Amino acid sequence: MNPSRENGVGPSAAVVFAVALALRVGHVLALRDSPYFARPVLDAETYYWAARALAAGEGWAEAVYWQPPGYPYVLAALLRLAGPGFLAPRLVQAVLGALTAALTCAIGTRVFGRAVGLGAGLVVALYGVLIYYDGELLAPSLAVCLQMATLYCAAQAPAERAGRGWLATGLLGGLTAGVNAPALVLLPILAIAARRRAGWLLLGAAIAIAPVTLRNWTEGGELVLISSNTGINLYLGNNPRYDATVGMRPGRDWQALVRAPRLHGVSGAGPASRFFVERVTAYAAREPVGFLLLQARKLRLLVGGAEIPRNQELYPARAWSPVLRVLLWKVPGLAFPFGLLLPLAAVGLGVAWRRAPVLAASVVLLGLAVAAFFVTGRYRAPLVPLLALFAAAGVRWAAVEASVRARVAAGVVAVAVYLLANLGQGPMPLRMNSDAEQGLAHWLEREGRGPEAFALYERLAREAPSSFDAWYGVAQLARVLGQPAEAAAALVRIRGLEPEFLDTALLLARAGLEAGCGAEAEAFARRAMALDGRSDLARTLLREAQALRAGRPGGPPGGCPDRVFVAPFALAS
Repeated sequence: MNPSRENGVGPSAAVVFAVALALRVGHVLALRDSPYFARPVLDAETYYWAARALAAGEGWAEAVYWQPPGYPYVLAALLRLAGPGFLAPRLVQAVLGALTAALTCAIGTRVFGRAVGLGAGLVVALYGVLIYYDGELLAPSLAVCLQMATLYCAAQAPAERAGRGWLATGLLGGLTAGVNAPALVLLPILAIAARRRAGWLLLGAAIAIAPVTLRNWTEGGELVLISSNTGINLYLGNNPRYDATVGMRPGRDWQALVRAPRLHGVSGAGPASRFFVERVTAYAAREPVGFLLLQARKLRLLVGGAEIPRNQELYPARAWSPVLRVLLWKVPGLAFPFGLLLPLAAVGLGVAWRRAPVLAASVVLLGLAVAAFFVTGRYRAPLVPLLALFAAAGVRWAAVEASVRARVAAGVVAVAVYLLANLGQGPMPLRMNSDAEQGLAHWLEREGRGPEAFALYERLAREAPSSFDAWYGVAQLARVLGQPAEAAAALVRIRGLEPEFLDTALLLARAGLEAGCGAEAEAFARRAMALDGRSDLARTLLREAQALRAGRPGGPPGGCPDRVFVAPFALAS
């Protein structure tokens, strides 16, 4: 270790930490004006209520963890200490984000020198997307901080004679995977770097992960390493209808997909995950060209400058945060900040990977892990501090070490990557996505603000006439508000909606059979056949529906009751 580099870590990291913390606290305080601040939606809402249950001593709802449990447990601890409010967790995450920036600075200083460390740390401190996630009740803030702590320990471990450094590295790596499962790809890289001390690293990782695996075994009776959502996430990003499945959110079609394994006779969390993996492998074998083109498309999305939403659109948060208005934006020709970071990092990777092979391999494997599933800004966030390190290294090389010819070659590479990252990225969305707005409507409804929720449901239904979930909200709330005509009209719209996904059609056909509605069950079974003529289950349901109609051609007295269309969806909404 170079003593000059060692001496430069403390002051630089302190400056970076202070800058990062000030920006993140300012962002969080400004967010209090957002209607979403105290009303987390979609995944954030799921995390919040899971943490509330844990904080209240109610335990985990699932026998086998569906998602990596690390973040909900940490959030539960914060809620237990500070109460059920929404400010304290965000302020703690602001500290975690500042610590991530400081760790980036420390790693860069130790590996590349003080200038690179300070530059990379400031990039992370000022990076708008990371600031955004540090202000949301989502896992990236904790996951990225643990990841960089893991790599910081790995950078120090070779200097220690004993194996304690690698043991700590393994512990932190295992904890990172408990928050963000794809981070498991870092362990093989670190094991190779540890060489003869790899056993210590793997022991540390096993100690961290074992409680999660053991709990899955003791509570659910299944040997699931961390979580059981791997298969369905793999399927979402690897099927012929990528855009439709990736766009799924909690609602009718999502619940139909989740129930698909059970509908096909598969029970258990592990077998359900394998059910979806088998769907992916069948698609790859049946349509190899289409599968490979989809992988290429996802790699293109991975290097695109735009931030693809998963939980909520990122850019509309700029309306409440002056920090994000400066540090997160898109204009024609530049999606800032990723569209600028990536070209600089590409140069840095080309010239500095030999000095930091572990960091370079981490970039590649983490990127491929994201692309193997599906690409969103949230899943890409762990790449940012690593790319910042190489971007700073590339800038220093160009400014200090490179010859004129090398600078020209690097400029050509940077321009090519810049064009790839920024062209065709589309305009910056200024309004929140509809599924997030629907989540907001749910909160308003629960708070007793029925007219506001109803107006929001109505607007969403008008804007997306084929949205079952929006019309369902209109129908349910109209009844509560004493507007039977509006409720009836919404129910008519619901009945006229065709299921978009095979599993939805199968689910509805089954619901129709169970309620004795032969005609409706047959219609949905035929729709399933149209979506997939090779589905044995669709053919079986069609035969059962036709037999039901033959035995009871008129169906139940008075026709098929409304509950057939409402009750199955009540579970899905």
